[in-house]
Amino acid sequence: MTARLASLAALAGTLLICVLIGWHVGVKVAFLRGNIVTPLYTILVSSYVLSRFVLAAFYRAPRDAGLTPRVAIVVPAFNEGAAVARTIHSCMALDYPADRMELVVVNDGSTDDTWEQMIAAAADHPRGAVRCVDLGENLGKRAAMAAGIRATSAEILVFVDSDSMPAPGAVRKLVQGFADPRVGAISGLTYVRNAETNTLTRMQAARYYVSFQLLKSAESVLGAVTCCSGCFAAYRREAVAPLLDRWEHQRFLGTACTYGDDRALTNRVIKAGWITRYDSQAEAWTDAPDRYRKFFRQQLRWKKSWSREGPLLLSHVWRSRTRALPSVAVQTCAGLLSPVVIGLTLARTVIGGHSPLIYFLGLYLVSMGYALVYRTLRNDGMWLYAFLGTFFYIAFSPQLLWAIARIRDGKWGTRAVDEDAPPAYPRVVARTGAVRDG
Repeated sequence: MTARLASLAALAGTLLICVLIGWHVGVKVAFLRGNIVTPLYTILVSSYVLSRFVLAAFYRAPRDAGLTPRVAIVVPAFNEGAAVARTIHSCMALDYPADRMELVVVNDGSTDDTWEQMIAAAADHPRGAVRCVDLGENLGKRAAMAAGIRATSAEILVFVDSDSMPAPGAVRKLVQGFADPRVGAISGLTYVRNAETNTLTRMQAARYYVSFQLLKSAESVLGAVTCCSGCFAAYRREAVAPLLDRWEHQRFLGTACTYGDDRALTNRVIKAGWITRYDSQAEAWTDAPDRYRKFFRQQLRWKKSWSREGPLLLSHVWRSRTRALPSVAVQTCAGLLSPVVIGLTLARTVIGGHSPLIYFLGLYLVSMGYALVYRTLRNDGMWLYAFLGTFFYIAFSPQLLWAIARIRDGKWGTRAVDEDAPPAYPRVVARTGAVRDG
């Protein structure tokens, strides 16, 4: 079977899955009298998944408008060692006019040789091209990002994680979306660089791809991408500058927010009335956790972030981005109900003797839909991991309850933070091209 025929067959299969999901909704409605929570959850999830397929079909990447605005690539780093040097070199090799781009690398109080690696890597490039910022102490990723923003006057701010690597033409492509003056932020497409390490990384690679190409594509059509990934995303300075201090020192339930920096920044940009987009042609690579303990910690941080920012987004999206309200409302309600439904399904199976077949049928249909999307868009033989990964991630849904219970606890964040620390205003040392915290 040729690649084209395989893609057409996969598309046909995806349409069939959509029809079956619709049928599944009808079956669940028939059981409404016995258990209202599970059918309600099924209706929410089914309608949400179906809407993703429909909206994503209308997605188009931003056109190349020939823009080359002044760009600053900001890379926050904490105990990255030699990895930060690799990121510096990859960013400096980007296909973008040298006189229109600068690189700002921020050392967030690393205790290893990250600062020395930064200085050494910067010395390999023309003087002033790479600006190194040292906060002097560990203030947290958010403070590092804010310091990077304050260290430059560039019109567009591109954030790249210290373990990420943009494609050569990625920044040039990413900024094209800003031709629309309403756009405040744009997320690129991130692949998992270490996908072939083990089964865990393969499932994450498939999940990343489907999340970007299906879910973010759908959100982009609505003009409200809810999280511009920190792996590779760009913001308009005009959108970020007015809210910088409030975002940097955000507090929730009386404690400093030490996780979910990217989702929180995107949320505030949307709240300010800006459109957020996704560009599937602006590509980057990052590393995913290859051990289950590290994966668990990452997922807990992300769930804590979503538990905080999801309801906050819902509280203002009705006026800031009205057309996205139904999508955000369903996503938030379904997400909060997910662990409850799993518990009810298990309880009804064990105690009441009810068959969980309908629940697992719905999960199977959604998993196959995601797998076929992967098979259609990226024929690299890993579509099965998109199928398995959906079951795997659903199994982690009860972790949301633990995340909510620990939402005020910041110690699970990637970085420690001083809650009473002042804004990080770095002092530029022009002679060396380095920047030190004053």
